[in-house]
Order: sequence, then structure tokens, then C-alpha cells
Amino acid sequence: MKSSWAHALSWNVILRGLVGLLLMCILAVAVAQQDSLTRVTAVKLEPGKPTSSAAAWNLAAEFQIELGPKLREAVDRGLPLQFTVDFQLMRSRWYWIDEEVVNTTYPLNLSYNALTRTYRVVTPNNTYTTPTLEDAMQHMVKVRDWAVIPRDRIEIGQPYTAQVRFRLLLTELPKPFQISALVNSEWDLSSEWLVFEFTPKRESWK
Repeated sequence: MKSSWAHALSWNVILRGLVGLLLMCILAVAVAQQDSLTRVTAVKLEPGKPTSSAAAWNLAAEFQIELGPKLREAVDRGLPLQFTVDFQLMRSRWYWIDEEVVNTTYPLNLSYNALTRTYRVVTPNNTYTTPTLEDAMQHMVKVRDWAVIPRDRIEIGQPYTAQVRFRLLLTELPKPFQISALVNSEWDLSSEWLVFEFTPKRESWK
């Protein structure tokens, strides 16, 4: 009887240990997935200089971007990552589906040079080089003076719906990494659309 009781007790200890190990693995996976995230934290549309008919409304946006361990490792091993900020402007139509007035993107490229031990961020406006990944990421979290809406594409006083998001372009990764991204959510770095209403006012151009 004592032997059976001791045997049952040992199995109970082993089972508790396995359950604890499983919970630790689940927690580790959850933390790893949480480490890789992005979201839009602020947006603003401002009129550019009304010097010509080509004058535009400019977008200012801020993001929270955190690369998980796999993405950090990929960059440090020399894999360039291509990101984009997507902007869309829609006009509601009661008689048909909403009209897409503007659909444009702002590309950003993040890479690491092992010879110079520096990270490089390339945007349409400039190229920034720094010795730390954290500094490089800080250079990517803000977009300023991005001309997104030509003045002749919108009507003063007309309400529009705008939306912005930040994402990693998985289609630009090498094929093996694209396949890995299909089964590993840590590679799928894409924010939700931030949607806001926009009504251009005539006095804004004065």
C-alpha cells in the first residue's frame, strides 16, 4: 500500500512539473509575440503652402514600433527589412460604394552593414546611419511633411474618411522567410488601420 501511495505521489509531482513547464513555454511564446508589435499613435493632416494647384495636404504621423527577437536577429544577420506607411482617403457615396480618392505609400528600408557595424534607414526624404538599432528605430517612428492629398483631388467642405497604418512588407522578403512568416506571427508586423474623419476647410489655405 505504501509503495502504491509513493508511486502515485511521484507521478503527481511529475505531472505538476510538466504542467508548470508547459505554462512557462506558453508564457515565453506569448512574451516573444508581444515583443514584436506596431501601432499608429498619432496622425494629423495639415495644408502645405498654397503656392500652386499642385499644393497638397501633408500628413504627420507617429508610430510605436517594436521588433521581436526573430526580426532583430534577421536584421543583425544582414537581412534588409522593407516597411511602408499606407494612407487612404475615401469619400462616401450614398448611391454607390465609397470612392477611393487617394491611395499612396511611404516606403522605409532598414538594414545593417556588418563591415561598418552600422544600421541604415532609407526614406524618400533622407538616409540615416547609426551604430545602434534602437536609434535607427527611433528614426522610423515619425513621418513629417508627407504630401498625401493633392489640392485638386478634394473639395472644400466635403467630408472624407482617412486611414493610416504601418506594416512590414512580407512580400519583399526572400522566399524562405516568406514561408516562415506564414507559420510565425512574429514576422507579421502590421498595425491596425487608424481611421479618422477629415473635412478640408477653405481658411486653412490662407
